[in-house]
Amino acid sequence: MSINIPANDFGQIRIFEARTDLPQEVLDKTPEGLRLLLGTDALDPNYIDTVRIKDLSSMQLVDYIQQGYDMQAAPYDVPALNGIEGYAVLVMSAASRGQAVTLTPAPWLRHVTTLVPKAQLEVITPLSSTSAQGVIGDAPVKEPKSDARIGGMVATFALIVMFLLVAVMVWVA
Repeated sequence: MSINIPANDFGQIRIFEARTDLPQEVLDKTPEGLRLLLGTDALDPNYIDTVRIKDLSSMQLVDYIQQGYDMQAAPYDVPALNGIEGYAVLVMSAASRGQAVTLTPAPWLRHVTTLVPKAQLEVITPLSSTSAQGVIGDAPVKEPKSDARIGGMVATFALIVMFLLVAVMVWVA
């Protein structure tokens, strides 16, 4: 199974499980170790983390990711992440160095999930134009009627009056 990381990938963490002991070259994150682990050495080893679950002691993997990477796992990912045994291999988006990369995980490596950051919108600079100033109140402010609307209302009223006059004259005749 191959996993494609696009060139515009940002902020994601791909999490794998290895239930066996990892070879020393994988733990040292050498090019040979990365090729053995993920089928490529085109990754930046500074953005790949191998976590031995026993070393976390009483901490859950979800807590480790939340505190260490400031990434919140979705509720449906929590049981799978906390169920990882052996080693967890975390591959950050930055490991691809902004290039498209195809991962071919080793047969003993299982892709568990990919964590995606929540979208956070924030205003970088305050809006300073007068159109950004609004009215905050309990009731909505009713806009005054435009001249075109008033003219249309007068014309409609005049047509109704003329229709009634014509109807009265036809009825009298």
